[in-house]
Amino acid sequence: MIYLSRTGRKVLPGDEVAIAEEYISGEGTYEADGRIYASAVGELDLDMSEKTARVILENPPIVLMDGDVVFADVTDTKPAMAICSVVAQEGKKRSISSETLASVHVSKIASSYVEDAGDLLRAGDLVRAQVIQAEPSVQLTTSGPHFGVIRALCTVCRTPLERKGRDLWCTRCEHDERRKLADDYREFELAKPKH
Repeated sequence: MIYLSRTGRKVLPGDEVAIAEEYISGEGTYEADGRIYASAVGELDLDMSEKTARVILENPPIVLMDGDVVFADVTDTKPAMAICSVVAQEGKKRSISSETLASVHVSKIASSYVEDAGDLLRAGDLVRAQVIQAEPSVQLTTSGPHFGVIRALCTVCRTPLERKGRDLWCTRCEHDERRKLADDYREFELAKPKH
C-alpha cells in the first residue's frame, strides 16, 4: 500500500522541500548538502512508505517512450536510414520535450525488403511512426499498414502528391513517385502542439 502525502504546498525550483536523512530525492527534486530541493514547479509530494520527496509537475513534459506513436518530418536520407525530426506524439496536444532527432533504419521502413531508404522515404515527407527505442537514441519504425508517409511533396515541383493506387502522382508536373504510405495518406490534418 502506498501512502502519499500531497502537501498542497506549491514549490519552485530551488525551494528546500525535505532533509536527506528523512527522505530520498525523487522526481522533480535533487539533493545537495544533506537537503532536498525542488528542481521544477509543482506540488510537493512526500511518499511516507517509500520515504521519497518528489514534485508533481503541474504541466509535465512529454517524454518519448518505447511503443509511442509519433509524427516526424524526414530531414535526410542515407542508403541505410532516414533521419527524422519528431514533431508530435499521436493523441497529445503538447510539444515533445525530449530529444526530437530520430532515425528509421532501412530494415524498419517496410515489412518487405528495402534496398535504399531513399527509395521509400524522402526529405520533406511527414511520417507516422512507432518508437521502437527511446534511449540512448530515438529509433522509429514505419513498418505496418497504419505507419508510413502521411504527406509528401513532389521532388520536382514541391506540390503535394496525390495517391494513385499504391504510388503517388503530382497533379502539377505529372511526376510519379513511390513511398511507403500509411493507410490514411492525406486523410487527416496534424494539429499544432501547444508549447
